[in-house]
Amino acid sequence: MHDSHGSPRLRPSYDDRYLDEPAFGEPAFGEPAFGVPGFREPWLDGPAWDDRLTELVFLDGRLVCHRTGPVAGTEWARLAADRDRERQLPPPPPPTPLWQDVLDWLGDRVGGERALAALHDEPLGEAPDLPDECGSRAERQRVEAVAELLDSVAGRFLDAEVATALRTALLTLWRLEPEAVARAATAASCAGGISWAVAKANGLLAPTGGVRVGALKDHLDLRSSPSAYAAPVRAGLLGFRHLASRHHRPLGVPDLLDLGHADLLTGATRARLLHLRDRARAARDADHPH
Repeated sequence: MHDSHGSPRLRPSYDDRYLDEPAFGEPAFGEPAFGVPGFREPWLDGPAWDDRLTELVFLDGRLVCHRTGPVAGTEWARLAADRDRERQLPPPPPPTPLWQDVLDWLGDRVGGERALAALHDEPLGEAPDLPDECGSRAERQRVEAVAELLDSVAGRFLDAEVATALRTALLTLWRLEPEAVARAATAASCAGGISWAVAKANGLLAPTGGVRVGALKDHLDLRSSPSAYAAPVRAGLLGFRHLASRHHRPLGVPDLLDLGHADLLTGATRARLLHLRDRARAARDADHPH
């Protein structure tokens, strides 16, 4: 039937002339829908528990067919395999307790778990003497020049206990990684790196401490900030030690550089660390009472 313009007349959404026919998209009981071979409604045969793939067919926005079958051999097989692998992955580990993060952070500052257990807050003693043997004459002169500059830094900005820490840092660095001293561009750059690292490890630099980095730079007549020369110092003191807190600083701890040696920390700094250690242990014992 056509309208006056010659175009096919659209069937209305409801037409009682077709009530004797099956509803649109609903085949007779047990018959395929829209001539789809082998299609049967799922309730006829019961659930197929091994079938993972369900495909829906829409015509003009209306669901007219759905198929359920195995995913093997289809374009979705790779996605199914990925999901299987995801299900097989172990669950993520629980977050590390804050007290453990603090203990790890403390261990990195003082040289490990054993050093943390043996930590005390007694002040550092007298500065150690320079060794009699420092390699070649040029190397001996370099060590002496750096030591003299470190003494001047301590005398200008710090105190006798920090002077001991600076001298100890120089001798430890010379023992562990002598090239960090001998191959430094100048004695001043080496002294600047050591001064900045030890001061940062003890919280002595502004704004938390009283030593301004710019004043330290001017005192040693450096072209760049002393922090620019501290990387080989820190690397030489730490070596290849694994750091448990490399990428983060736990909440509630001071911003102290990790040098891994308790004898580079003043008694006041170690007292702060002891307080944090005891609080972290108390939290641990509360979580795991005996």
